[in-house]
Amino acid sequence: MILVPAAVPRTAPAFQRLIDPEQRPAVRAGLTVEALPPGVRVEQLPYESVESVTVVLSGRLFAAGRILCPGEALHHRPGTSYRISAVRGAPTTVLTVRPTPRADIPAQRSDSRSARSWRQVDVGTARIDPGGTCGPYRDRAADAFLLVLTGAAVFLGDLGEESLLPGDLVYVRAGEQYGLRVGRRGPVTVVLGRVGAPGAVPGPEWGDRPTCSGQTGPQG
Repeated sequence: MILVPAAVPRTAPAFQRLIDPEQRPAVRAGLTVEALPPGVRVEQLPYESVESVTVVLSGRLFAAGRILCPGEALHHRPGTSYRISAVRGAPTTVLTVRPTPRADIPAQRSDSRSARSWRQVDVGTARIDPGGTCGPYRDRAADAFLLVLTGAAVFLGDLGEESLLPGDLVYVRAGEQYGLRVGRRGPVTVVLGRVGAPGAVPGPEWGDRPTCSGQTGPQG
């Protein structure tokens, strides 16, 4: 388990590497967070071998011809560039998830494979009601991460329980236990992600059936 407290920047501009594969070679993905000033546009060059996923954490983002709100995600195919723009009015914070290229998996072009073959990341947003739980799960085929957007929760892991506040991130390796328990004071909104091999996602527990009590459907 990797805990990154206060992972979401409070001011813009700001950039932070939350999970760095160069420092932690065993992880399946790199995670970065960036706070964009209102109206700023960002051009992202293509990554030939893996997809990337942009998740809005706060504010609003214009991308792919539509407005994305907190909790919504946009997948970018391998080999494609993209442009994102922070909507004017308030800073926009985005989480970028990029799987780590592996030597045993051939590079995949965006125009040669179906979505199921190149997708390695699945991201959803769940709302857990007061007193509800999510998990615990133990996924041996994929890494997972949880980022609390609103409310307070308790992380349920192999090493025990850990209190989480808004902005806290937890990353777990494949085979490690993870889950959340919410107190009675209010609901919790959390971004849930899963990173596996190409073609192995989408399909986490929270996306296929209502295993989280009080859960809303995944967004994005």
